[in-house]
Amino acid sequence: MLGKDGPWLAEREYLPQWMRSLISLAVQYLVAAAGGMIVGFLPEALLSRAYYNTYLEPYSPAIALTAFLLGYFVSPRVRKGQAATFVWAVGLLWLMYGMYDSVGYWSASWSPEKTRLGYMLANLFGPTAECGGSECAGELLFTTPFTASVTYSIAAYIRKRRP
Repeated sequence: MLGKDGPWLAEREYLPQWMRSLISLAVQYLVAAAGGMIVGFLPEALLSRAYYNTYLEPYSPAIALTAFLLGYFVSPRVRKGQAATFVWAVGLLWLMYGMYDSVGYWSASWSPEKTRLGYMLANLFGPTAECGGSECAGELLFTTPFTASVTYSIAAYIRKRRP
């Protein structure tokens, strides 16, 4: 499809501003969470022995540091840095969904934790010894992307404030 002055898709004015902002937020979140986890996987695997089975482990510090670096150096190049400082909100919503999802399958008959809240805290924020009820999948699926999105947003904010 051709517009008056060229290809219709190249103009981008056909999308309303709220839709462009939403797309920018989604792309920035993918860079923060998926990019941080993919690029930070090897450093996390190498460094995780230092904090294995501690309360620092669910937050995946090497992945969080990778997301921070991506937020500082890459976020301005992704859709001109639009919405990069608000990526933490998407991560928080995803973590809240994970909290809701983790307590939905809890049962006192098989859980080592006595309450739903205890089960959720152990599986999303506890060390490896405590999250055995879900093989620590909650940490990988929900806590690590949240931490990556927060550090990405902080770095993007610092970068924007830089003179």
